[in-house]
Parts: sequence; structure tokens; C-alpha cells
Amino acid sequence: MDFTKLKKNVARIFSNPNTLTFILAIISIFVLYKVYAYMVTNAIRPTTLYFANADIYEGEQITNDKVNPVEISGSFLSSQGGNLLRGVGQIYNKYVKDGYRIPQNSFFYSSAVTSLDAADSTPFTNLKDNYTIFRLPVDFHSTYGCSIMDGDYIDVYANFTMKDEDGNKSLFNNIFIKSIQVYMVVDKDGYNVFTHTREGSALEPTLLYFAVPIETYKLLEIATRGEEFDIEFYPVPRNTSYSENPEEPSIVNEGLKDLIYSQATAEN
Repeated sequence: MDFTKLKKNVARIFSNPNTLTFILAIISIFVLYKVYAYMVTNAIRPTTLYFANADIYEGEQITNDKVNPVEISGSFLSSQGGNLLRGVGQIYNKYVKDGYRIPQNSFFYSSAVTSLDAADSTPFTNLKDNYTIFRLPVDFHSTYGCSIMDGDYIDVYANFTMKDEDGNKSLFNNIFIKSIQVYMVVDKDGYNVFTHTREGSALEPTLLYFAVPIETYKLLEIATRGEEFDIEFYPVPRNTSYSENPEEPSIVNEGLKDLIYSQATAEN
């Protein structure tokens, strides 16, 4: 074979503009076909994802019996972005983040799923030193139509009634403790009323959780179990601007505080 003659023929072909254009067009069509075929294949290729077969609430573990697999097209994955969890290892035995709920028939997303260590980190595990949680009984009306929410600041008011021979006489009905941050509002079963539902209906608030200094906690406990007097505590919300620059919790009425302690001493 005469390689010199072959090289000349090849050079002559590529030096021809029409021939070169034709070859580049063929290569471009081939590349476009391959890219298109790849995209179509990925779009129609079935992919296994996992969905919740029942509502899963904050703090709950995502166990195998709460998860079902389903095959969907790859085009769905593209529309969901990187937040969708695809691997079973990213889901099984994980926990639902605080403040989230995974509805029945919903897929799992990284924004709502976390590890055990992160799930255990709740507002109750990050209390200030010498603070503890007090649980205040409430209802729909005392929470202003369930408008007092997690993170809001409230004042605690007291309706104080003394029990005597002449009948009950109201002695005090005003603010008692100011500047308390609400940690959680729960129903009778302990579920957060703002992240849970029951059969599609909103939950009824029954307890309001907040943190106070231990000495204030003891005072509230004494007041709620007093036999010689009847005292009802109820929350009053502060406005939004106050919640942005709150003060430390403090007892406003020292007279009522002394009266509660004096009654506790008398009982003992």
C-alpha cells in the first residue's frame, strides 16, 4: 500500500470545505442522537423510591413497617431536585425532625429526616442552667384560639381566690410572671398541635410548656396544689416586637408570691 498516496488523498478530502462540512454534520447528528437517547432512557427507566404508608410525626423513628417501595419514572426525580431521599439507607431507622410531619403517601426528603442524635436535640435539652419546664393547663380559648405558638413570649396572669367561711372572694387578677417563652403547645396525648393532626382535624391544646427558673417553678407548683386558696394561671401573649427583644422571666407581684409561700408554710 502506498501510504504517501493515501495521505495525499486524505489531505485532499479534508481540504475540501464541502466535504469537511458534511463530515462535521454527520458527527454532530450522531452526538445529538446519543445525548437524546441517553435522556429518553433515563426519563423512562423505572427507579425505586420509598413513601410513608402512614403519617409519621416529629421525633418518631422511621421503621421498616412505615415505609413502602414504589417504582416511578426518572423524569420525576429530575423535577424533585436533590432534596428527595432515594436510598433506603437514608430513610430506615432515621427520625422525623422536630417541627415536621411526613404525611401518608408522601416521599421522604432530607429537610424532614434526621439522625437519632439530632432528633434528641430538642428545646428541652438546651435549657439554661437552673431552669426547668413547667406545664400549664390550657384550652382552645385560653390560648386565644390556638394562636399562642412555639417560640412566642407570654406573660402569666393569675386569678387568685381565697377560700374562707364567707365564701370565695377574689383577691387578685393580674399579671404574675412576665416574659416567658413558650416551648411547645400539646394536646392530651402530648402531640404538638401545630405539627400534628388527627384524622385530618386540628388538635385541641391542653398543655403549654415553658421554661422558668427552678425557684419560680417551685412557686407555681405550690400555688397549683394549695388547699386554702384557689389560683388559676392563664397565658397572655406579648406582641411580635417584644418577642424579638425579650427580657428575662421575672415575678411581677411579690405580694402574691409571699402569700403563696405563707399558705404553703401554714399547710405544713
